Amino acid sequence: MPKHQTTAQQRARQAARGGGKYTQALREATGAAGSAAGGAAPDPGEPGGSRYGGHAFDYEPETDLFRCSSCRVYEVAATADDGSITPCVGMVGFGGDTERVYLLLTANPALPSYYGTALAGVVRETGLGRAPRFSYRDGRMLIETAPSVVDQLARRIDELAFTRETPFGDVPVRAVTGIEHLTAEQGRAVLAENYAAYVADYGEPA
Repeated sequence: MPKHQTTAQQRARQAARGGGKYTQALREATGAAGSAAGGAAPDPGEPGGSRYGGHAFDYEPETDLFRCSSCRVYEVAATADDGSITPCVGMVGFGGDTERVYLLLTANPALPSYYGTALAGVVRETGLGRAPRFSYRDGRMLIETAPSVVDQLARRIDELAFTRETPFGDVPVRAVTGIEHLTAEQGRAVLAENYAAYVADYGEPA
C-alpha cells in the first residue's frame, strides 16, 4: 500500500471493498474536492481522469490490491512516496506506445443496440484498444488505441461479425458499417461532446 494516501484515496478504497469501483469513487471524491476549491472537474476524455495518471484502478480481491485494468500495473507500484502516480502506458498490446489515436465506429443498424456491449468487449479482448467512458452515443462508438496498432485493430474490427437468429437460421452480420480514423484531439473532442450530451440527458454521472 502506498505510504501516503489522500483522504479521497482512503474513501475510494473503502468503497471498492464494499463492491464499488475504485477509480469511479476516487474520481467522485477528488472531483468534489476540486469543485469545492474552484478547480476543474476531471477530464472525461482521460481514463480515470488525468489526476490518476490515466490509470483505471480496480480492486482485486485475491490480492487486496488495486490494479489498472489497462496496463495491469498495481497502484502500489505506480504510486511514489510523495503520492505522485507514474502515468499509465496503456494496454499491454500497445507495446509501451504512449501516443493515442481513436477509431470512430458506426454500429450496424441491423443489430440491436445491446450488441454495442459485446463489441466493446471484443475490442478489449484484442488487447489493442478499449472503449473509454462516454464512448457510445447515437449508434457510434469511440475506441481508444495507439498509432502502432491502430491499423491492425481496424482490420480486425472490420472483419468482425456477430451471429443473429432469423426465421431462416443463424446468419452472420457485420458488427460495424464504418470505421473512421481520428487524431487524439479529435477523439477527445468526441468524448467531450458525448459527456455533455450525457449530462444534458441524465445530469452529472454518479
